[in-house]
Amino acid sequence: MSKQHYEFIADTIGPMVSWPTHLHSIADELEKTNPRFNREKFLQRATKAWEDNNEQPDIDDSIPYS
Repeated sequence: MSKQHYEFIADTIGPMVSWPTHLHSIADELEKTNPRFNREKFLQRATKAWEDNNEQPDIDDSIPYS
C-alpha cells in the first residue's frame, strides 16, 4: 500500500474506533503489510483524527444539595 492509502485509513478509520488505544492494534496489522510502514506517523495522524471527531463532554461531578 502507498502513503496515500495509510493516510486514508488514518483519516477514515481513526475517528471510528471507540478509543484511540485501539489504533495500536490497527497499526500492528498495517505494519505487517509494509516493512516501511511508519507506525508513529500513522498513530499521530489517526489519533488527531479521532480527537477532532470525538470531543469528550465535560464531567459534571457536582453534588446537588436540597
